[in-house]
Amino acid sequence: MKKLLKNRCFYVGVFLFIVMAVIVGRLYQLQIIEGDTYRDKAQNVIDDTTKISIDAPRGNIYDRNGLLLATTRQSYKVQMVNVDNPQEERNQMYLELINLFIKNGDTYTNTLSKYISYPIDWGTSLSGEDAGADRKSWVNKIAIRKSDRDRLNTPEEIFAYLRNERFKLDEKYSDEEAYRIMIIRYETFMYGLSYINPSVIASDCCDETVQEIEARYLDFPGISTEETYFREYIDAEEASHILGYVRAISEEEYALMKDQGYSNDSIIGKIGIEQVAEGYLRGVDGIKEVYLDSDGVLREYSYTAPIPGNDVYLTIDYGFQQKCVKILEEGIANIKAQKDDIKNFGDAEAGSVVVLNAKTGATLAMANYPNYDNSIFLAPSSDKEAQQAIADLFTDKTSPSLNRAAQGLYPVGSTFKPITAIAALESGKTNTSRQIKCNGYLLINNHSHACMGYHSNISLKTAIAKSCNVYFQQIGVETGVDSIDFWAKSFGLGEKTGIEINEYAGYRSNRETMKIKETDIYHKWTESDTAQTSIGQLYTLFTPLQLARYAAALGNGGILNTPYLIGNIKTASGSVVLDNSDKNKNAPRVDVSEYVLDAVKEGMIEMVKSSVAAQKAFTAFPQGFIAAKTGTPETGLEAFGQSSHSVLICYAPVEDPEIAVAVVIEHGAMGSNSLAIASKVFEAYFYGSTLDDNSFPINTARTIENVVVRKLSA
Repeated sequence: MKKLLKNRCFYVGVFLFIVMAVIVGRLYQLQIIEGDTYRDKAQNVIDDTTKISIDAPRGNIYDRNGLLLATTRQSYKVQMVNVDNPQEERNQMYLELINLFIKNGDTYTNTLSKYISYPIDWGTSLSGEDAGADRKSWVNKIAIRKSDRDRLNTPEEIFAYLRNERFKLDEKYSDEEAYRIMIIRYETFMYGLSYINPSVIASDCCDETVQEIEARYLDFPGISTEETYFREYIDAEEASHILGYVRAISEEEYALMKDQGYSNDSIIGKIGIEQVAEGYLRGVDGIKEVYLDSDGVLREYSYTAPIPGNDVYLTIDYGFQQKCVKILEEGIANIKAQKDDIKNFGDAEAGSVVVLNAKTGATLAMANYPNYDNSIFLAPSSDKEAQQAIADLFTDKTSPSLNRAAQGLYPVGSTFKPITAIAALESGKTNTSRQIKCNGYLLINNHSHACMGYHSNISLKTAIAKSCNVYFQQIGVETGVDSIDFWAKSFGLGEKTGIEINEYAGYRSNRETMKIKETDIYHKWTESDTAQTSIGQLYTLFTPLQLARYAAALGNGGILNTPYLIGNIKTASGSVVLDNSDKNKNAPRVDVSEYVLDAVKEGMIEMVKSSVAAQKAFTAFPQGFIAAKTGTPETGLEAFGQSSHSVLICYAPVEDPEIAVAVVIEHGAMGSNSLAIASKVFEAYFYGSTLDDNSFPINTARTIENVVVRKLSA
């Protein structure tokens, strides 16, 4: 026993036993004796949690080759909850925060600047001579006492009122410092400040700001930072009309979308792919549950990570898209430079080129000129330069914001003549061997309809090649407008194509459209109207996209594919959510005979062979490789110095078309002026060497040589 008492291990063992006994006893007390009490307290904490949304990154947008066009950049937002510190301490903290934001170039919330700016003046929404009523309305909101309202008439008076009477700021602050404090004080005054649900006071902050706030957390009670994300476009100006842009949700949109999980400060797609793929791109916000403990400290209870949005892969090749925009811009400049004040008045300013895969309907390029920089819509409302750029965009007389490819409505002139030919052939009103005499005009209903030449006796093939108005007006009148309209509709003209982004249907020239366009209710359809319709005039208004689809159907045997821009959609981890590769697997075929399509094709091939302008433009290609039809639709103002439009439809290779192209140049003077543009588009597609090595051809094994040899020797 004495040996045991002298053994140090014995005393260590006794000590450990006592400690363990105390721990077990305490655990027994907490879990068994007082378990119900603590369980109730824990339940009360859970019941008092608040859920805070954690931003999810928006999905990326890529071209067909995986080239990044739109992404999200990570940033930080600074948030604030209410704390019971003395107001003077909070004023000093607000000043330090705003100073920190300004030093680091952060984007911070400044609603006050809409009304009062510094140096002291009216803010952005109250400047201008016609802002009197708005000024008084705002004054009434901040000057609660009625006695104050009439005396606050200048920005200086309002600033002094806010500083000295509303917020009672210490005289030690300069006016500039006082204004910076008032920036946050105004937010808390107008919108309140929760003890648990944070308010955002800065939305786009850099790492330096976050590091300083976290390092000085004792100086910034109630202030926290959170990751957030902002849209960013990667040199994507040439695809601005396709991509669209994102902006803050409007009140009307929020009312419609709040049940889908959107908040009143959500950023959503407004037009283009950003809008139509919103449900795929937006992602799922995470959730952080927080609560106030008994000491008033905000603590996290649970955290659910956000799920990134899906990635959208487009059908366009961006290198090809850029090349088409450049070709279009240079082509318009060349047309304008050829001003002769006879037919070309030098007023060409805009246009569009659409390139479709003739087999699948995939949109390979949708070029517009002019275009715009969609990144201006990403700038905060406080960025006056960006806001002015947005205002200028929508007032520019050339309408760069208009997606001319899908929303521009144009008369199409002689590019409509293949429809008239199809209607006449299918109805048996004419045949390919019939000849009609052209003396340069056709008299219908005592009205003389002029032709562009004296073609003498002319058959269908040559009439298409020479674009004889008399021939098509004659067979058009014989066929009737109803039959012509039926076949125009069958080829998708004057109808929405079904492409994902917003488009306009346009108008076919028919009796129903006359009722819309004519104010004289007694105006009746005549054969003269049919004659005009037969050559793509009168009420005809189609989009370049419709023309490209129509051209593809003429070349591919009558298959009317639905054009599309979204190739597939994948999750951030690469799983396929949507695959459009078989989108047109069951596309309808226009019920037109092969004989009729061949007749039209021969005429379009002959146009390229016999036209000097076409031969000059298409020197890089062998004869019989391209089928085309030009058009010079009149605007009705040519006598007043306004040029006609230039329109072209074409496809290649003729025997097994891969692509169909439509070109529209506003006031391009003559249809033949579009030929050089189309030729360069074909060269860019088939040669590929005109583009960056990594961007084209789509099929890198394909060259112009083996395509031409394969198609022409088959």
